[in-house]
Amino acid sequence: MVIDSLLAGVMLFTSFAARTPNVQPNPDDYEVSVGISNDNFYLNRQWERELGSFYIDDLFWLKYDNGLYIKPEYMNKESRDVKYLKLDARRNVKDWSFGLTSRSIGDDIINSGFETFISFGMSKKKTYWEKVEVDVSFDGYFPPSQEEGRDTFEFEDKFKVSYQLTEKIRIYNLGEISKLQGKEFYKAKIGFEVKLWNKQ
Repeated sequence: MVIDSLLAGVMLFTSFAARTPNVQPNPDDYEVSVGISNDNFYLNRQWERELGSFYIDDLFWLKYDNGLYIKPEYMNKESRDVKYLKLDARRNVKDWSFGLTSRSIGDDIINSGFETFISFGMSKKKTYWEKVEVDVSFDGYFPPSQEEGRDTFEFEDKFKVSYQLTEKIRIYNLGEISKLQGKEFYKAKIGFEVKLWNKQ
């Protein structure tokens, strides 16, 4: 029963992107992404080449959401030099959540210490015509400034539109705009999801 609950709705997802580099001469940029997810966890690894340099990006989180929202998360985004371990603890009010976030300060995510600050979020998911799912979320953070004059407000703005091709396969379009640890980045991609375990 517990295993069924954890595996319910688990999706395997993957995507590939390639482009001509912005700076020449350089080999073509590319990104390969593979992961698994459901409503309660997310695990993703990306292999990327940008301007001739190779990077590995990892993102993993777990989520408990039952009026009280608890979400530990690990991110190591080598391509943007963003790395942290954090814990969101919030109270849900309909589609919104409000509370606190504790996040590691330095690259040594265990021993560098943690800072705690106010955070909030919004998440909404809706299905249209029984085949199209639209999932949007926004998270805002107010960490203390580590640099003189730096705007401290940070955010993650994400959207995902997916279309059901078969009972187990979906195609999706994903977009993200983020500002974390003083660095701004964005991405847009198209990929496929394969359902590994049906919801009971």
